[in-house]
Amino acid sequence: MPKQIGTQQGKLLFQKSVKVEDFDQGRKIINSLEETLEHYGGVGLAAPQVGIPKRLFVINILPTKDHPQLPKIGFRAYLNPEILETSSETNYDIEGCLSILYGTFYGQVQRASYAKIKYLDIDGKEKTEEITNPFYARVVLHEIDHLNGKIFLQRMKLKDFSELFWDENFDVRKKDLK
Repeated sequence: MPKQIGTQQGKLLFQKSVKVEDFDQGRKIINSLEETLEHYGGVGLAAPQVGIPKRLFVINILPTKDHPQLPKIGFRAYLNPEILETSSETNYDIEGCLSILYGTFYGQVQRASYAKIKYLDIDGKEKTEEITNPFYARVVLHEIDHLNGKIFLQRMKLKDFSELFWDENFDVRKKDLK
């Protein structure tokens, strides 16, 4: 289960992660992240969220019945990502996190609509990607924040805290009861 803020294990969520040097270890972490993401849901998961202070994360973004407008990106892994550039154009949308109140807490966050990143793929090959879809950029920037010891609540504007909402239907603990 993803580590939770406010717990001893969750303290790692507020620390900067270290680069992946061992790609065999990186592949094992990616496999674990993929299994965890498939089990608990969500569109992205960073290594610190499962207690590993390494600079890597995975995403799995696909259109769904409830969200047909989502881009068809699929599963991807990002090792040692760096943000090269973000747009001054931003968008304002709801974010949640599997590590905050078990995925039940949501708030408005302003993020860049475009990001250019550099990262290593699962084979250690350097890639540069321009992310023009605002939702995709949001997910990638959210996960990179995890690698830098930040959570989405730290990105929120003070005025938006009164609009935070909770939805118990998304409680990841329920997935373990099935």
